[in-house]
Amino acid sequence: MNLKNFTLLYVEDDMQAQKHMKMLLADDFKAFYQAFDAEEALAIYKEKKPDIILSDIILPRSDGLTLSKEIKKTNKWQPIIILSAFDEREKLLEAIDTGIDYFIPKPVDIEMLYDRLHTIARNLQNDIDAKKAKEKELEVLYALAHYDTLTQVANRHLFSVKLKETINKAQHSHENFTLFFIDLDNFKSINDQYGHSAGDAVLQSVAQNIKKVIRIEDTFARIGGDEFALIVESVKSLPETKSLTEKIMQTVATPIVFQEHTFHITCSIGIAIYPTQGSSQEALLHSADMAMYTAKKDAKSRFQFSDFSTATATGGKNSDV
Repeated sequence: MNLKNFTLLYVEDDMQAQKHMKMLLADDFKAFYQAFDAEEALAIYKEKKPDIILSDIILPRSDGLTLSKEIKKTNKWQPIIILSAFDEREKLLEAIDTGIDYFIPKPVDIEMLYDRLHTIARNLQNDIDAKKAKEKELEVLYALAHYDTLTQVANRHLFSVKLKETINKAQHSHENFTLFFIDLDNFKSINDQYGHSAGDAVLQSVAQNIKKVIRIEDTFARIGGDEFALIVESVKSLPETKSLTEKIMQTVATPIVFQEHTFHITCSIGIAIYPTQGSSQEALLHSADMAMYTAKKDAKSRFQFSDFSTATATGGKNSDV
C-alpha cells in the first residue's frame, strides 16, 4: 500500500527521536507533521487533520493515551499508533480501551512499524474506496430520481421541487420570475411515421439546443412526452422575456438530422409570470399550461402570455407575437 496518499503526525518530545523518525518516514508520506507535546499535537490535528497519528506514550505535561482520548472524542475512528518503552499490562489495557490501533514497544522495530502503517493505510484506502463507491451509487440513484434518462435534463419531480423553491424565494425577495411551457408541434407524427428512435433523437436534440440559449442557473425540465418547462428568475422586462422566447423558438427550429431524415421542428410556448399570473404553484402551472394550449390551438409555432384577470391565455396586446 502506497503511504504517499496519506499524511502522518508524529508526536515526540525527544529531539533526536524526532530527527530520526523524520529521516525514516517523511519521504514516505504526502505530508509529515511534527509535534513536541500534546497541546501542539492537538492544535496541528485540528488544523491539518492527519490521516495517521504516531505518538510516544510519555509527553510533557500529558501522555500519549490522554492525547489519544482527546482526539478520539473528535473522531473515534482516527488511526493512532502508540510507542512505549513500558511493558505494563495496565497501559496496554488502557490503550485498548482508548481505541488505539496499535501499541508498539520501544526501541521501535522498524519492520513492525512499517507493517502497522501499511495495514492502517490499506484500511483507510478501503474506506475511501467504499465511500467513493457509495457516493457514486447515490449519484446514480439521485440522477434516476431527478433527471430524465432520455434527454438528461431535469424530470417532472425535480421541476416541481425547483418551482416550489423558486416561489418561496420570490415571496421573500419580492421579485418575479417567468415560467415557460414548451410543447413541440406535430411531434406525434414523427413517432408514427419514422418510429420512436427518431422521436427520441428529436427530443434529445431539442433539449440540448434549448440548453444552449438559457443560463446554467435556469431550471429546464422535460415534464411530458414532448413537453418541456423552463423557470427563469430575475427577468427584468417583458421585451427581455420575448427575446428569450424567440431564441428558444429559433433554436428549436434548427434542422435535426437523423439517419437519412431531416426534421424541421416548431414549438408552441405558454408563458406565465409570478406573481401576476399566479402566486401559487398550481395557479402558475395552470396559467402557463392554458397559455400554451391557446398558442397551439390558434396557429402553432408561436408563443402566448397568460392573462392575469382570467388566469388563462388571451389574445390581447402584449400577449402574443
